[in-house]
Amino acid sequence: MISGRALRYFDTVARCRSLRQAAAQLHIAPTAISRQIDLLEHQLGAPLIERGPNGISLTAAGELLAAQAQRTLRDLERVQEHIADLKGLRTGRVSLQVAEGVVAGLLGPALSKMGQRYPHLSFEIGIASSSQMVEALRRGDADIGLSFFMPRHDDIVPFASGELHHHAVMAPNHPLATATEVSLHSLAEHRLILPDESYGVRQALERAAHRAGVGLIPSFKTASLETQKVLALNGAGVLILPPMAVARECQQGELVSIPLCSSELEAARIDLCVYRHRQRSFATDACLSLLAGALQALEKP
Repeated sequence: MISGRALRYFDTVARCRSLRQAAAQLHIAPTAISRQIDLLEHQLGAPLIERGPNGISLTAAGELLAAQAQRTLRDLERVQEHIADLKGLRTGRVSLQVAEGVVAGLLGPALSKMGQRYPHLSFEIGIASSSQMVEALRRGDADIGLSFFMPRHDDIVPFASGELHHHAVMAPNHPLATATEVSLHSLAEHRLILPDESYGVRQALERAAHRAGVGLIPSFKTASLETQKVLALNGAGVLILPPMAVARECQQGELVSIPLCSSELEAARIDLCVYRHRQRSFATDACLSLLAGALQALEKP
């Protein structure tokens, strides 16, 4: 039987790709890790790592074990959280995969309140597209997904949803900056800064453009919100974002946010999702409740 210690050691080596770095992270001697990996290789009957001049690489068997080790260790962590819940300790970690556009206006304030209310909880936050979130929820790499236009699947359950309208965002000296609203036809005449096609917002924009008979071809394609903002701040083109994602820049007069024609682009649905077949810890449930409340507050006039 594979021991939890050996699995944890191997998982650390797989992530660090270095015995020395893994040993430093685990606060043990490199020889102790080597012994555990030798034991694993003996138990499994296959080499797991290859040592070379550029460090350690995983064999095919090692890659398989690394993927399973991550899931097993995360499941064990969840069991420990549930036991802590039974004891009333209110500890644990919540892993979230979110759209970058919700961080400033929704996620940041909500998790700040959560941390004050439950100081023993910790949070792991990753930025991902909606399709990447679905896979992370299924693998167990994420407890919660929060994104625009999450794809509908039988095993991905929307815990709560809200709606926001996207705006055209540009520098104050841009030709569209004085408009009261922006049409898709107007957008097509200017340089656009958009995320790639794996993002729900981009997919919704493409559907709307198809209905309107407009071709929206981005001059810049990037998933990074910060990169999008920097490009817009320098007058490189127009962004399509919810106003809360650029509220600070608009307040400071660095960017301008103009509503898109509501008849052309549907409201952006924000979905707070979980994986149907996984038991939730207290920490996850508490985080879901707080985020659901924050979503409802966004829709109030």
